[in-house]
Amino acid sequence: MRLFFGLDPLAGDKRAIDSWRQRVATADGRPVPPANFHLTLAFLGEVDERHLEALCDTVDDLALPGTGELRLDRVGYWPRPGILWIGPAAPQPALESLAGDLGRAGQAVGARRERRRFVPHLTLYRGCRVPPPAPAEPPDLPFRFRGVTLFESRRGRDGIRYEPVAAWEGGGFSQR
Repeated sequence: MRLFFGLDPLAGDKRAIDSWRQRVATADGRPVPPANFHLTLAFLGEVDERHLEALCDTVDDLALPGTGELRLDRVGYWPRPGILWIGPAAPQPALESLAGDLGRAGQAVGARRERRRFVPHLTLYRGCRVPPPAPAEPPDLPFRFRGVTLFESRRGRDGIRYEPVAAWEGGGFSQR
């Protein structure tokens, strides 16, 4: 199973982000479907399904957020691999700490260690070959979420889908 922990924005926020993108954020890459909008906390990569229960049990013991809100007010572009993204401009020490905790939970069951520095972001476009122009209207979008979700990345005929595997809404409670 190809897994990652992330924050799943509320449906209304996904619509607002997509509307802003369609109005002002153009790029030559592939737009990420709004259903796939998320903020990755820890990418685990391939995890044997036999380790899923142990992974969830480890996360049950972590102090996780319940509901929360971020402001997506910064645009970024990574030339390799051609990603246009938005994220919070302000430092997010609580998210950085949470990302580290979740990454270590993954390592405890054999998941790979993420070597890149954590940058909270939501991907808008993938595969951009040239740097996109700066948006005419800077983002100032809410990103509200309820807890942490463990997603499985599944490739199908219609592209990649992110399916929730488990969710924690704070207090160590998981829905599997």
